[in-house]
Order: sequence, then C-alpha cells, then structure tokens
Amino acid sequence: MTGPASSFPELTVLARQVDAEVGKVRARADAGGGAVSVEVDAYGAITDLQLTESGLRAGAAALSASIAAAHRTASASAASAAQELRAPLPRDLRVARAMNAFNAVDAFDQAPAAPEPHVVKRADRASVDDDLPFDGGSFMRRAGARAKRTPANRFSAVHRGSFGGG
Repeated sequence: MTGPASSFPELTVLARQVDAEVGKVRARADAGGGAVSVEVDAYGAITDLQLTESGLRAGAAALSASIAAAHRTASASAASAAQELRAPLPRDLRVARAMNAFNAVDAFDQAPAAPEPHVVKRADRASVDDDLPFDGGSFMRRAGARAKRTPANRFSAVHRGSFGGG
C-alpha cells in the first residue's frame, strides 16, 4: 500500500517517540538565593520542590514569591526543551497538513466572542415619575391579597408560574 494511509503507522511511531522524549523532560530553577528549588515536567507540573530552613524563616510572602519565581523560570525552560523535541513533527508535510486541518476545525468550533454588554446610563432610564406608585408594600403581598393561598393552590400556582388565583 502506498500514499498517506501507508505512512500513518510511521507517523504514529514518530509521534509516540517524541511523546516519550517529551515525557522525560525536566527543568529545575532556584530562587530566593537558593532557598527554593523547583523542578517541573514539560507541562509545568511541579515534580520536586526543595525548601531550605532559611527559606522557611523568610516568611510566607517571601517564600510564596520565591516558589512562584522558580516555577515560572523552570516552566519556561521545560517548555522550551519540549518544543525543541517536537520541532521535527511540523516539518513533516503530512503532520503540517494535519495540524492545519485541526487548527481550522478548532477555530471554527470556538464560540464567538461575547457581545459587549449594553450599559444603561442613568439618563437613558425612564424617569421616576413613570414608575408605578410605591406604597411601601411588597408586590407579593398585593398578589397574595387577590387570592387566598392554601397549600393546594400555592403548589399549583408555583408550577403555573403565577401567584394569582388557584
């Protein structure tokens, strides 16, 4: 068999080899004058964290800042190393075509950006004079005054979506 179908097993083997190598990637970074050492994998997940006594004595804010700084540095290094390992894949024309097709479908499937919310400015609102008179009572009390609510009609009113008669 020749053509794209025959090369699929070869691509699968290549992708698995690259994935195995990316899975082995680790990067380490220190921060806080060596008080913190963070090791991450290719995806930025922390695989090892070392703290010294001086790092612990520095206080919570300094310690968390050092951990975050070391994590950012190690993650950037690991991502770069993983990208180098993945670099041969897109150079293969078959993989490039598949990635382009995937990206086109992915862009199509993404939801459109949310519309800008409409903000009603005070000047756009109806004036207070246009409102119904406010007598200080609840509209629920007014609705309840029209019909006596018993357990039987309260249940049916809730399910009908109104609080009027039962």
